Amino acid sequence: IDNGSGYAAKSHQIDLWEQANNSLIHVVTETVYRGKKNHLTEKSFKPIVMQQPFILQSCKGSLEYLRRYGFKTFGEFWDESYDEADDGVRTYEIGKLLQDINSMSQKEKASLQSAVSNTVEHNYQWFYSAEFEKILWKELDEMMSKWKTQ
Repeated sequence: IDNGSGYAAKSHQIDLWEQANNSLIHVVTETVYRGKKNHLTEKSFKPIVMQQPFILQSCKGSLEYLRRYGFKTFGEFWDESYDEADDGVRTYEIGKLLQDINSMSQKEKASLQSAVSNTVEHNYQWFYSAEFEKILWKELDEMMSKWKTQ
């Protein structure tokens, strides 16, 4: 929430390291939430760069969209069915998931943090990989080609 601090205007920056270090999971609230458009912004990639597990509050199917780029999500560690929920209930489903995680004991949370580390590391390495860069350049080339023919 922009409380006059100017933080909202800095959403593209990788910051809030102290808060991130004290958080088990990064909850991403994407720009686009309703409808059928899969649209990922810098917000979805922040926890990847900050090496954090994440829950993605975005349009239906956004986790699958992210996986198509080669990233891993956290379905083996918690229920990601919220990603397939209709617009009207997705936030509620994410809230239930967060309540479930919050109700874990400290020992269970520490175990979860350890368990997700390979997925977090994969995502970090993949984000900075030449292979991911090639995928993005290819996609951009294809978009530019379509625009030229229109």
